[in-house]
Amino acid sequence: MHIDLLGPVVVRREDGVAVTPSAPKRRALLSALAVRLNQTVATEELIELVWDGAAPPTARAALQGHVAALRQLLDGPGLVLDTRGAGYALAGEAERVDVLRFARLCEEAGVLLPGPAAPGEPAPGGHALPLLRAALDLWRGPALADCGSALLRERVVPRLADLRLRALEELAEELLRAGRGGESAAELAAAADAHPSRQTLTARLVRCLEQSGRHAEARERYERAMARLSGPPGPELRRAGERFTARAAAPDRRFVGREAELDRLDAALPAARAGRPVLVTGPAGAGKTALVRHWVAQRGAGHFPDGLLRADLRGFDPDGPREPADVLGEFLIALGVAPDALPVSTADRSRRYRDLLAGRRMAVLLDDAASYEQLLPLLPDPPAADPAGGEAAGPVAVVTSRSRLRHLLVRAGGVPLPLGVLTGEDAAALLARTLGPDRTADDPDAVAALAEACDLLPLALRLAAARLAARPDWSPGDLVRELADEDTGLAVLSGAPSGTAAGTAGGRGPVGLTTALDRTYRTLPPAAARLFTLLGLHPGAVIDTDTAAALADLPSAATRTLLTALDAVHLLEETAPGRYARRELVRRYAARKAAELTCDERFVALDRLIAHYLDVTAGWTAACAAGAGSESAAAWFRREESALRAVVVCAEHYGRTAACWQLAHRTALLYEATGHDRTHWRAVVEAGLSAAHADGDESAVARLGTDLAVLHVARAAHRTAAEHLDRAVAAADRAGDAALRHHCRDRVAAALLRAGRYERALPMLTDLVTAARTPATDHLLVHSLTGLADALVLAGDPGPALTHADEAVRAATARTGGAEAVLATHSRARALHALGRRDAALSSARLAVALGRTVGDPGLEARSHGLLADLLCELGRGVEGAEARRRAEALAADGG
Repeated sequence: MHIDLLGPVVVRREDGVAVTPSAPKRRALLSALAVRLNQTVATEELIELVWDGAAPPTARAALQGHVAALRQLLDGPGLVLDTRGAGYALAGEAERVDVLRFARLCEEAGVLLPGPAAPGEPAPGGHALPLLRAALDLWRGPALADCGSALLRERVVPRLADLRLRALEELAEELLRAGRGGESAAELAAAADAHPSRQTLTARLVRCLEQSGRHAEARERYERAMARLSGPPGPELRRAGERFTARAAAPDRRFVGREAELDRLDAALPAARAGRPVLVTGPAGAGKTALVRHWVAQRGAGHFPDGLLRADLRGFDPDGPREPADVLGEFLIALGVAPDALPVSTADRSRRYRDLLAGRRMAVLLDDAASYEQLLPLLPDPPAADPAGGEAAGPVAVVTSRSRLRHLLVRAGGVPLPLGVLTGEDAAALLARTLGPDRTADDPDAVAALAEACDLLPLALRLAAARLAARPDWSPGDLVRELADEDTGLAVLSGAPSGTAAGTAGGRGPVGLTTALDRTYRTLPPAAARLFTLLGLHPGAVIDTDTAAALADLPSAATRTLLTALDAVHLLEETAPGRYARRELVRRYAARKAAELTCDERFVALDRLIAHYLDVTAGWTAACAAGAGSESAAAWFRREESALRAVVVCAEHYGRTAACWQLAHRTALLYEATGHDRTHWRAVVEAGLSAAHADGDESAVARLGTDLAVLHVARAAHRTAAEHLDRAVAAADRAGDAALRHHCRDRVAAALLRAGRYERALPMLTDLVTAARTPATDHLLVHSLTGLADALVLAGDPGPALTHADEAVRAATARTGGAEAVLATHSRARALHALGRRDAALSSARLAVALGRTVGDPGLEARSHGLLADLLCELGRGVEGAEARRRAEALAADGG
């Protein structure tokens, strides 16, 4: 008798006639005893299996009846059903039960189930192949298909099915070694379809299809498997993906834009054919690989008729970059070298690889390179010169990396192609192509905002699109609001659901933006990583060397070296000498890294940052007050305004009240002096005023209150400005500082003049002159008289203006002269000019120039030359005026 369980249950006599029991419970009993041949199975266990855990009270008697019937059925040579103690045993030769014969053949072939037993030894000399083939041929369908016991199947079938899959995988490996992989493709495909999560099975199928020349089917199987993954692929599936070499790439239908970059790749082709590798560099997620593969796919037939070699070098992989020898081995196999004929050393493999590539019109894509040293053995030799003078015919090497790989450019003559972010139009097109026009057409502004929130990076855009695709009731605006959250917005782009293109990179599983940045960060030297982390405390988009040096507490030269290292891997971009920009998503990533610092590390670094901005703003506000360097100050303030704003809020948040109000006040002075967009002026000043109150500093309250008053004058809210001024003056009085009181009112009057509100400014300035005639404030008289004179000229009343200006000149001369005398003389010249007394005005202007030289202030002297230039030009004396103007500009540059 023979019992077959690897399919529907079959009992066969020696002559092959089937005598299978028709009763399900008898098949269940026989199957339970057969799978444990020559072992005693307890009666209670048999009852449980035969009745699927729901035995009736009469089960024991019924079991005895089934045993008797089976003994009658098995009456003959080979198998005997014995009663043993409190159970039963089916005794006989293992070869009579196909399950046991299958297990024995697998064991002889070296295939065992995982467990505590020692691993099987593979059969020697290729003998495993017939053993495995014989073992698998025993299967006629699902094991124990109609055995009559679901409980028995639940206990036995999983291990059998797993052993069958292991045997099938090993059979495929043996056939691949023999060059006959295609023979197992059909069987592997059916198994892979039934077990889609078993990566090893899919990997063997892909390799077998590849070996049999079914390349398109192999790629489709691989891509389908990758789309199903929710995590990174295992090593064998990953390696299977890397075997797609020496073939044309398939165009990516989701690719959009990049027309200029594709044209530049075309333009680089002659140099590349001459042996100069093309280097495509850019930040993580910029789409470097997608660009090159799309280009190769488009140009493949015409430019690369001999195919494509592609390797993912994993330069920024957590497990480290790939060894060139391994990549060369795969390339050589793809070029027709037998696996057992591969050279041993890297140098020999490289030499053979270059020999085989010579003269071939192929594309060699070396993706995600780590260094020039990794690339060197993989670069093809330059082609030999064509005696006829035609175009060189040879392979084209294209390298992608997030590192700038300067050594490749210098030593190998690489052709650089830096890749930035998408244009706004292309970013919107990518979202529309991924989501469909129905999701993006209704609100183009929200789509544009979403693209900007993703920094126009293709990876971030695909991740955002995947998130929207999974939430059909969300609009692009909903996702924009989610991304705007400073604390959680980056996490939205930190992963991709399986099945999305955004979620894979080079066949290595889902890669979110944070993961991509992690891979870059891990390659940084420790000092550069520390600087990058500390830069996470800086809230701005642009950072200069001095600011970074202050944060890191390092000399500028050392900081510059570290910033260059960050620029080299595109975590920063040097937009001008010593000035570095970063994308918003990178800034948020750095902020997350900074949050991992200890409290003490963060506070000390923030104190250094605050102190740095206090020093820098002190210089700029002083320059603006002196009338010098205003253009430079405005340019600096445009770059730093958002950072200054955030630092003010940060200082208030961390209790640095004195630093907060000082920085807020200086920032307000810069808003006032430079005319920068004033959207956030009020928030800055109010934060500073709150800190001044918390600090208990009435002088600070007066200064910040005046800042608010000036702001409201600029907004034409004069009543509110007057209220703030009154509070500021009251604070100055409480501080007992008459000069500060005077200063508060003087600043507001100047703001009123700038706003053209002479009727409000003149009474205030007149009162200031009166107030300055007291002994306590007489040192303010010259300034007050000068201010009133200039205001009267602006108001069209030059007569009284000259009177006040003359008094200011006399008062300044009676004191120490100096800058006050120069400025008073300026006022006198302007009043004389307004009165039509041009010669007298010129004389006063020339006197101001002479006085300015004695003061030793280039900025003040520049203002004197500027006034003289204005007056000369008004009189039509352009040549002299131009010379005075050049002198003013030169002095201003020296003073700046």
